[in-house]
Amino acid sequence: MSTDLPVHWLSLGGTLQARGHDPLDVDRYWQTGRSLTPEEVLDPVRSLVGPVTVEAVASRPSHDLAPEDLLALVRRLRALDPAAATGVVLTLGSNGLEEVAFLAWLLGAPVPVVVSAAMRPPTAVGSDALPNLVDALAVARSVEASEHGVLVVSDGAVLHPAEVMKSHSSRLDSFRASATPVADVRAGVTRWHRAGRPGPLRDVPVPAGLAPVEIVTSYLGADGAAVRSAVDRGARAVVSAGTGAGFPTGAERRALEDAAAAGVVVCQAQRTPYGSVAATTGPLLCARELTPQKARLLLATALATERPRSTEALQRLLDDASR
Repeated sequence: MSTDLPVHWLSLGGTLQARGHDPLDVDRYWQTGRSLTPEEVLDPVRSLVGPVTVEAVASRPSHDLAPEDLLALVRRLRALDPAAATGVVLTLGSNGLEEVAFLAWLLGAPVPVVVSAAMRPPTAVGSDALPNLVDALAVARSVEASEHGVLVVSDGAVLHPAEVMKSHSSRLDSFRASATPVADVRAGVTRWHRAGRPGPLRDVPVPAGLAPVEIVTSYLGADGAAVRSAVDRGARAVVSAGTGAGFPTGAERRALEDAAAAGVVVCQAQRTPYGSVAATTGPLLCARELTPQKARLLLATALATERPRSTEALQRLLDDASR
């Protein structure tokens, strides 16, 4: 990998390109329906970031990305030529960042991928759009990024996709506050703290689609009907977001065990944002420290690949992916 090559910026829009009503607009900007081009965002810092090529990708809002959009994006990343770019920066809306970054990390790419977003539009006072973009470009250009595969950059922190989540709807440290940094980056200078951990499905072909996997969130009095409904609709796997350290109600537990007996893959996760799932028993897989959304993506991808996977193999994937 040559750091003299350009970084390729794949721009999917989002807050990082949004145009607000005025310089004090930090929460109503989405109402304008207007945005800046990637070149307009980049212009003020172009002389600070080295060579950059830009590709604007037509996209729906990140919270509305469909499975085919996610897989098309991973295929685009897989198609990148290491002889043409030292790395890639992918920017999109913050709502979809953690799942897009996790799927990209699972399947990998031939060059380092750095995913970023903004919590405030570039037209607002105190925006994090330009700092995040500059930092992401610097990390994508660094030699150390290649051993990590895919990373997330936000608010001066370099974060692992298996750990990061959007922890607040509007704070600038929404992502930084959710995980221990792999590295810190400021004004293009990166200090690394941890070794890389490439994604566990990086050697498999990108599947044609994602297998149907449902998330069922537990609550007091849940009777298991949502589990049975997911099975009736054809789910190949069900992820249970249990209370506390991953405890469903008794009725849910019985429904989950019935689903497993019928051949549906069942994974116990937790609705608690931090910590690890208590050890599971019987036929249920354990999500460890993965959020229900990430456990769902892993299973939906693994079950869609051509390689048959036993429950033991799926558990090893969950273990490998867990932070």
